[in-house]
Amino acid sequence: MYISCGDINGISLELILRNHDKISKWCKPIYCLSYEILNKAAKLLNLPIPNMHLEELDSKGIDITPGVASKESGEYSFKSFELATTLSQKHNAPLVTLPINKYAWNLAGIKYAGHTEYLRDRFKKEAIMLLGNENMQVALFTDHVPLESVPKMITLEKLSDFLQTFYECYLSRFYKDIKQETPIKITESKENPNIDSIKSHLESKEKSDNVLKKAALNPKMVSRLLDSDFIESKKDVNIESKTHFRQVAILGLNPHAGDNGVLGTQDFIIKDCIDIMNARLKFDLFVGPLPPDCAFIPANRKKYKIFVAMYHDSGLAPLKALYFDNSINVSLNLPILRVSPDHGTGYDIAYKKDSNLNSQSYLECFRFVVVR
Repeated sequence: MYISCGDINGISLELILRNHDKISKWCKPIYCLSYEILNKAAKLLNLPIPNMHLEELDSKGIDITPGVASKESGEYSFKSFELATTLSQKHNAPLVTLPINKYAWNLAGIKYAGHTEYLRDRFKKEAIMLLGNENMQVALFTDHVPLESVPKMITLEKLSDFLQTFYECYLSRFYKDIKQETPIKITESKENPNIDSIKSHLESKEKSDNVLKKAALNPKMVSRLLDSDFIESKKDVNIESKTHFRQVAILGLNPHAGDNGVLGTQDFIIKDCIDIMNARLKFDLFVGPLPPDCAFIPANRKKYKIFVAMYHDSGLAPLKALYFDNSINVSLNLPILRVSPDHGTGYDIAYKKDSNLNSQSYLECFRFVVVR
């Protein structure tokens, strides 16, 4: 398993040093960084360096400056990530990425906003961010984009395409015995006049079987993230009654999911996309749009395990409030399996003796891949 070092001025190297012995009992971790950098971190932290396998990455002229975003730390974290991705692809091995700082990447002249954007560009695939744990998962329709850009990104074609990909690369494994032969029925509206071209696009997507063949997550990995009660039994599913499976909740964009257009019209498009997918599947897998402010109340978390949020903070604020310590991020729809902790660089506690560093999310990344 290949591990990129993340930002060397944050908590990543402490996570590596403190947890290597435990992780090495589960798998063979290979870290993409230099011994020189690791030794500098060990001295700052007053920790021993375990016996570990390193893929040496030149660090000449690079030093550790605790808690500071720098051009050097951004450049080194990107090179580590790039090397780890190459090795993961070459050896068909999982990839764990430690947190980077987006501003540091920007200082280093790196054009990508983060790991996911790089992976999308490299593999020419629409990677989907799925974050969570065995209790709750959140998929993001948009992720690292300014909030002002989100409303115009919600179109019938883009969101339907997203839900289709999400179904094919993840959810379909639980419903593979259900035939999907009913054509999509789309009602034309003033907001979406180009229905014929959209329908043609979606139907051509339906004919492609390449997504499932190339998806990195296998059923065992998926079942590690979703417990067995996600669907009681494929044999017992009653499609007509729609009561024997966990549905997927789609969040609206606007307050109160638009209140029938009073507070915004994007939620009409979201509802149309839900209808499109359910018509294709011939059962109501997707529900919504749910008003975002009450989507995660206890009653809804009992009904739904998976949520789809229209933008980053709408879905991740409640997830992190509930499960910050043990959530992970899984990149779906890629030819490699990439997992990362669901937290940032931790500049505020980096290299501090009283940091009370919590390693649970980092360890969950390895448990997800290995202990299944």
